Amino acid sequence: MIRWLFTLLSISGIILAIVVVLELRKSPPASPPRQDPPMPIVGKSPIPSPVSATGVVEAMSENILIGTNIPGVVAEVLVKVDDTVILGQPLFRLDDRQSKADLKASESKLVVAQAQLDRLKNFPRKEDLPPAEAFVKEAGARLADADAAWQRAQRLIQRGSISQSDYDRDRYAFSVAQAARDKAVAELAKLKAGSWDREIAISEAEILSAKANVEAARVDLERHTVQALALGQVLQVNVRPGQFAAQINREPLLVLGNTGTLHLRVDIDEQDLDRFDSKAKAFAYLKGRSDPVFPVTPYRIDPYVIPKRNLTGENSERIDTRVLQVIYTLPKTVKRGELYVGQQMDVFIEAKPFDAAKSRFNADQNKTANGPSDPNANPTAKASATAKPN
Repeated sequence: MIRWLFTLLSISGIILAIVVVLELRKSPPASPPRQDPPMPIVGKSPIPSPVSATGVVEAMSENILIGTNIPGVVAEVLVKVDDTVILGQPLFRLDDRQSKADLKASESKLVVAQAQLDRLKNFPRKEDLPPAEAFVKEAGARLADADAAWQRAQRLIQRGSISQSDYDRDRYAFSVAQAARDKAVAELAKLKAGSWDREIAISEAEILSAKANVEAARVDLERHTVQALALGQVLQVNVRPGQFAAQINREPLLVLGNTGTLHLRVDIDEQDLDRFDSKAKAFAYLKGRSDPVFPVTPYRIDPYVIPKRNLTGENSERIDTRVLQVIYTLPKTVKRGELYVGQQMDVFIEAKPFDAAKSRFNADQNKTANGPSDPNANPTAKASATAKPN
């Protein structure tokens, strides 16, 4: 009896588990919206069947993300949020002590190279000539003395008054003195000729190399100060003194943008592209509001459909879709502080009504409800049509 009771309880538990799983797999019914979505008004009548989209406010120059092309520790931040910067204005500076030292070393090497070239061009000094000329005279005197000794040795060897070794010594001494005199004369001529043109060319090339090194060191020093390359407003500052600024950061160090005129980047769903007209009137609203209305004018279309990235966070939002980005210009009458860069807005664009008859899903449903229209698709119908009466 107890075994049958356990069996019954087990079967009941299995059935209960199946019922619970089936209930959990049911999709909850869609809750009605808390309020009707805003509808643009043209005159006194709403736009019928508009193309609805979401837009993000951005600067006229788009948002310029500022980084650094060399890593380093931030020494000073020179701007703050909401500052207006001009072209070439410094934004922040990295630690540049090593770069300054390298620049000084390069400049010193340039000075040495220039001095070396000046020395070659001004060679010889006037003070160098008298010692060389005196050395030539000394070599000439030594040659005359050696010549006299050799001439005397020639006469004495004929008489047999000196040995052959003494004669050879005087003869070789004359040859050495003569070579020394020729060397002194050649050295004096070389000194008077000045520097070799090839040596001057090498020195000039060394100066060019030194100048290039100085310029490279100066550029490296300038790169430690990040400057604004466009006129705009500082929208965000994510860098602090003492922070290590890498070449790749999770977020931009600064964000700039020209907010003189604001733009609105609108994502239009690819399913609405057949109804979208770039010349149609478009209206933007604050998120979930019906007032005020901002009429926007088309600026440009990015002719490339991309995956949707700007999400609204609504439960019914589709994220597995692709969108066409269209940039609109907001009115110049928008006051400072009325809209902010990065703010999301609801956008409605005039469009022709949606033709439900052309929907692939409605066509499939009608085809299923009415059955096949081709008698060849129904073998039974075809057989009835070709059967002969009795």
